[in-house]
Amino acid sequence: MILRPVLIVLSIAVSASASAGVPVPASPNLIPEAGPHAVGLRVIQQYDYSRLLEPSVDAFGKAGNAAPGRPIQMLVWYPARRGGGAPMLAADYQQTSLNDVDFTAPAAQATRQRAGWMAGPQSAQYRAPTLAVRDATAAAGRFPVVIYAPSFAAQAHENIDLCEYLASHGYVVLASRSLGARSVMMTDDVEGVEAQAADIAFLTNYAQTLPQADIGNIAAAGFSWGGMANVFAAARSSRIKALVSLDGSIRYHPKVWGAAGYVQPARTAVPMLYLGARAPSAEVMERKDMLGKSYLNTMTYSDVYVATLPPMTHADFSAWHVRFADDAAFGDYARADVLQAYRSGALYVRRFLDAYLKRDTDALAWLKQSPARHGIGPQVMSMAFSPARDVVLGEGDFLRAFAKAGFRDAKSIHAGMVARSSGFKLSPVSMNTLGYQLLRAKNARGALELFKLATFLEPTYANAFDSEGEAYEALGDTKSAIAAYEKAVAADPNQRNAVARIAALRRGSAD
Repeated sequence: MILRPVLIVLSIAVSASASAGVPVPASPNLIPEAGPHAVGLRVIQQYDYSRLLEPSVDAFGKAGNAAPGRPIQMLVWYPARRGGGAPMLAADYQQTSLNDVDFTAPAAQATRQRAGWMAGPQSAQYRAPTLAVRDATAAAGRFPVVIYAPSFAAQAHENIDLCEYLASHGYVVLASRSLGARSVMMTDDVEGVEAQAADIAFLTNYAQTLPQADIGNIAAAGFSWGGMANVFAAARSSRIKALVSLDGSIRYHPKVWGAAGYVQPARTAVPMLYLGARAPSAEVMERKDMLGKSYLNTMTYSDVYVATLPPMTHADFSAWHVRFADDAAFGDYARADVLQAYRSGALYVRRFLDAYLKRDTDALAWLKQSPARHGIGPQVMSMAFSPARDVVLGEGDFLRAFAKAGFRDAKSIHAGMVARSSGFKLSPVSMNTLGYQLLRAKNARGALELFKLATFLEPTYANAFDSEGEAYEALGDTKSAIAAYEKAVAADPNQRNAVARIAALRRGSAD
């Protein structure tokens, strides 16, 4: 069914059709109608100097050169002006991958490799034109950004058709190869997925340098392993506003995401579109040790769309695979069935992004209708929609409400937020620290509210009772200050400041 063995083979783009002698269409119709923009492509090579990779064997079987940082070769698709320029061929994309780790690889070797593809049994597939024109003039305007994360150890161009399609409809799309944390090969663990999440962050940061990029509206899309890395990236950064998962591993690897404590629904409270292959049986998932809690079910803070495309297996979510696979790869389904399902999925990705990044109300209404209403029968796609049923409230929301209320009623504001959000939680330590900030700012009344909230949240929090005593002293309420200090000592006899202040205040009151 899944994940790594299939996609590692896909990444080197060698299909069984060459030996089987089964004809494969040179230019499969993988996308719906292209958008109003021409499509440009730039290839950008940069290093992330905060990280290193071990020297590896390059695409030609030779020891690669040691790089000064983690190599990040980006493919950047963008809306372009219509004009001249030859379109990219599939071979052009494959050629970019020959030096996506070693930027110094000799051009002569790449040229020989390309000549072999063009003369080989799949030359028609390699010669097939695509939508993009290399380094085309960018169209005027600013456009939402999509960061695409490939599958396990796969090349950046594995879904060229989807990426070009989105660019034609007004999106800037960036992708880079799936690399492991310490070596070129990805690893199926938390360290591996976090490395790809960090690459998504690197591409997001680079997008800020693009004049076309609207960095206020960024989505992260990913296939397979990349469809879990994008969730990790969203958990790390609130800049990601929407998630697209193409049969993503977030569904199949609960033990991996479960091992990362920060990957939680409240930290990924953004809409998600999940396009999945026909579901494996529970028996298969048990054998593969993939049974466990569903992350999609826990996303109560998000609008979640889960589509099932029966004609598609896991590998079919890679356009590169569909382009090069022979008909036998599709099992009981015809190639036409898979192409129709892929096109339907691409259409839903675009409409989902229109709805949530472009704030297109028509697209949102369209999205919430059954696929059958759009001429996509249940034999091609079914859709389940779960609207957000919870809200995310955090410390910042509480502090804004507290300030708006004139630094009063902290406990009641806290109670109201608990009632509104099941995941809302405040730290007693934070409340105590913030209270001291107010106390130093001569707002003893507001500080006392936070100290009292801290002791309400943690009734044995001696330091916060001591803080209450200081606030009462600042307010001139000696009796209440002594009572607060006594609570501090009762909770912790080693509260020396409280012991000293009790004695001093009692001497003062006796005098």
